[in-house]
Amino acid sequence: MAEPTTGAPTKRGTGWLVFAGIIMVIAGAQMFVNGVWALHATTAVTQTFRGQLLFSSNNLDTWGWIYVIVGAVVLVAGLCVFARQHWAVSVGLLAALVQAILAFFWLFTPYWQGALVVILLDMLVLYGLSTYGLAPVDR
Repeated sequence: MAEPTTGAPTKRGTGWLVFAGIIMVIAGAQMFVNGVWALHATTAVTQTFRGQLLFSSNNLDTWGWIYVIVGAVVLVAGLCVFARQHWAVSVGLLAALVQAILAFFWLFTPYWQGALVVILLDMLVLYGLSTYGLAPVDR
């Protein structure tokens, strides 16, 4: 019969929080890199988006800064989820919810498979953070 291991007891839901934190770090880093790309886009690339952007008709800098700021917040929050910081869990819940809602708009496009994957990952993050992220630490 195997001897029980001695060590620090694991808190309930640690695996879900690690999963949610990793997904948030990856999503935040990707958004940050996309923002940096938009800030350094050439004039030829900027011309392809002329008249198609929501806040700026001919300048990617606005979206670049939005992506850099939001990406940095989600990245830092993803790292802070590992420490069960309540503000980071709240940011993660909000980010996953908004991303899942926005992914629904892609379901009727040729990119529907990617939208389903994003929605699935967001639902798993929402489950992990809402079930175990806001729970008392002494569990």
